[in-house]
Amino acid sequence: MSEMEFAAPQAQSNSLAVKNTSRIMPMLWIGFYTTLLNIITLTVFRFWGRTHFRRRLWSDTTVGGEPLEYTGKGLELFIGFIIAIFTLMLPFVGLIFAAQLFLGSEMIVVIFPLIYIFMFFILGVAIFLARRYHLSRPKLRGIRFAQTGSATGYGWAMLGYLLLSAITLGWFWPAARIRLSRRMWNGAWFGSERFQFEDTPEATSEPVYASFALSWIGTMVVYGGWFAWFFTNMGASTMETGAGPDLEFIGMMYLSLIPVILLISIFVCWHEAVMIRRIVKSLNVAGARLSNRIGTFDIIELAITNMLLLIFTLGFGFMAIQMRVWKRIANRTDIIGSVDFSAIAQTTVAAPKQGEGLADGLDIISNF
Repeated sequence: MSEMEFAAPQAQSNSLAVKNTSRIMPMLWIGFYTTLLNIITLTVFRFWGRTHFRRRLWSDTTVGGEPLEYTGKGLELFIGFIIAIFTLMLPFVGLIFAAQLFLGSEMIVVIFPLIYIFMFFILGVAIFLARRYHLSRPKLRGIRFAQTGSATGYGWAMLGYLLLSAITLGWFWPAARIRLSRRMWNGAWFGSERFQFEDTPEATSEPVYASFALSWIGTMVVYGGWFAWFFTNMGASTMETGAGPDLEFIGMMYLSLIPVILLISIFVCWHEAVMIRRIVKSLNVAGARLSNRIGTFDIIELAITNMLLLIFTLGFGFMAIQMRVWKRIANRTDIIGSVDFSAIAQTTVAAPKQGEGLADGLDIISNF
């Protein structure tokens, strides 16, 4: 498994560095007072807390030494959420209640699965609309980013790819992630320059399906082996006595699962690191291409330390967790080649006037 690297190689010397210098304590403070004020305002303050976090995160992120600027407002997020509540969420919930009240049990059995499948279309639409807002608010050297494309088109693609992934027991999902990223990034702009998502040799050299196969097959083999071993050795005694599982049995079960989870996590984290590198290495804009050096150990270390951070901060460290994820990705990213910023004009794509209300209502929002 020579491709499964735990140490990232050094960045190329001719790269335009992407760097994030965020520190954990300011992010913990933002998370703390956001959580506190959310309680007082019945969660309304979260829109302004999220905006404060993004302004700090983006101003701490530099490209070639130039900081990014975030221009979003908390009021935009609040208005977007209110619009989403009254135009989609309440009507959708009302439709479900009406179906339960006025339709027979036979029709409900048919209609409800269709309604929940349709939710995946809504999920795709929400992701696209959130991305369109996210990309419209940061600026670099005064030049705004933008997102074009069809939210409904992305929603139907998401629905189709999820169904194909379900039919193939997950084996289509790596291809789906790449296709969805291509659809999204080919509609992204930096000023007058469009991003391009291309299958470059550097990108296609990433072992996407080898890592996925190890993750999928490895999970089945490891978990299946643990199941057979545990219930052959521990379950047999319980079945012989006819007694229910006691505390010793339950404790041994969870303890024996620890190495199983760790081993499976290595497989999964390798695949996730490969996928991140595959997507980033496919991007180029304004004559420069992007590269990424994130490794398996980066993902494992972030997963463990972020889980501990969330536990020991009683949940209010969630913004610090997202900062740490972004910081690791940013500091492993380079822009290869020169960018003539003076030749890039301001984008003519209109920015949305409200924020990611639908994604916020579905609880799929990212603070960055």
